[in-house]
Amino acid sequence: KRELAQELHQLASLGVRLLEADDSEATIQDITISSLVVEVKARQHEDLSLEQLRAKAQDHQLVAFDIAGDRSLRYSGRLCVSDVAGHQHQIMEEAHHSRYSIHPGSTKMYHDIKEIYWWHIMKKDVAEFVAHCPNCQ
Repeated sequence: KRELAQELHQLASLGVRLLEADDSEATIQDITISSLVVEVKARQHEDLSLEQLRAKAQDHQLVAFDIAGDRSLRYSGRLCVSDVAGHQHQIMEEAHHSRYSIHPGSTKMYHDIKEIYWWHIMKKDVAEFVAHCPNCQ
């Protein structure tokens, strides 16, 4: 049992958690969190407009916005992103230059980003970003 506990501890340090186990098999889950996501959450408080939305969400004035268990502001479950430190641009860069979807068009890129993130005029920002990509012209 001690050996199993050590192995589970090693897996946890790699960002993996045990979901269930029995005598013959185990189910694990990757729980690695992007450092960008961590920074976006940490710096939400620096954006005045997000803080105003946060206050309204706490007073239940905005139904679509809520405060998650990790204290981050969410819009329909998606992480709200300020443009502090260029986070929005960084997210678009990662989405557009990912090795899994190299240079997607604005519609696909918007839908991919929209799964996780939200910011005001995101659709317009994504369209402008793709329009300025020299490889996509």
